[in-house]
Amino acid sequence: MSKHRKDRSDIQVGNLEKKHDLAPGAIRNPDDTDARSDKELGNLEREYGEEALKSTLNSTNQPTPNE
Repeated sequence: MSKHRKDRSDIQVGNLEKKHDLAPGAIRNPDDTDARSDKELGNLEREYGEEALKSTLNSTNQPTPNE
């Protein structure tokens, strides 16, 4: 069992999708538009709030700690 670490806030959306083996465009804004791949994760959190972003990331096929 490995420990999952929180992603850094300065990672870009495109790199985050590659890191977690997600399809391009998998990370979306809460209004269901595609998040820009050159936008940083911290900027998304500031714009939409951390809770809105968590639901966006959890709706993709990102691994959960129980897996």
